[in-house]
Amino acid sequence: MESKVIVLDIAGGKTGDYIKSACNTDISLSHSADIPSDCSCVIVSDEFLGENASELITSLNCTGVPVCAATFDSSLSKQEQLSLTGVDDVFILPMFGALIDKKIELLTDTEKTEDLSFIEQLSADTQGQGSFTVNENDFKRLYEFIQRMVERLDKDASLVVFSFTTRFSAKIEPEIVNDFTSVVQRCLRRGDISCKSGHSIYVILVGADRSSSEKVAKRLIETFWSICDDDAYDIEYNVKPINS
Repeated sequence: MESKVIVLDIAGGKTGDYIKSACNTDISLSHSADIPSDCSCVIVSDEFLGENASELITSLNCTGVPVCAATFDSSLSKQEQLSLTGVDDVFILPMFGALIDKKIELLTDTEKTEDLSFIEQLSADTQGQGSFTVNENDFKRLYEFIQRMVERLDKDASLVVFSFTTRFSAKIEPEIVNDFTSVVQRCLRRGDISCKSGHSIYVILVGADRSSSEKVAKRLIETFWSICDDDAYDIEYNVKPINS
């Protein structure tokens, strides 16, 4: 089955046109993050990602297809920034067309063996307290499962995204994000799921509607500020009901 690869780029952007002209893979350009069900790989330009890169990548990851970022900025800082969003790969342009084809082939190889190591992690964590903490790839799988579950059982579930902002244009220290992640993990129920990605923490609250999810989010933030008095940061949250 031929791969259907979509490049998300801003109107007038050069990333999509470059990839489309450089490689032999059939590429479709789009200016919308709505991904069709038959898509096998998504490449997102640095310009399209914008300031909400982590949130956009997490949303795209929930489609279950490989998601990559593409940029003409070859600096190490840009590579680090993009890798922290949770993408499967970063395309540093310009790139030899045949190499782009090879990367896409490896990413869309449906014959490769799936990594099911997260099942062992799930078994080990069932004895612990607090939320089930997973990495980004496992979170994507679990999100898709929860989507199907709430449709079949007609139950509520919500995605809560916590994001750190700084008041003084200072760098957000990893320690402050890690400390909040620990509070989230300890204070949630065993049936909830949490994941840290960059400066954001993603939480799936099973059996919670929007109203109760907002109460939980506020409680977590209040608990964190009760033990941390660093006024350089703010924590914002966004609640999204999970449905099919």
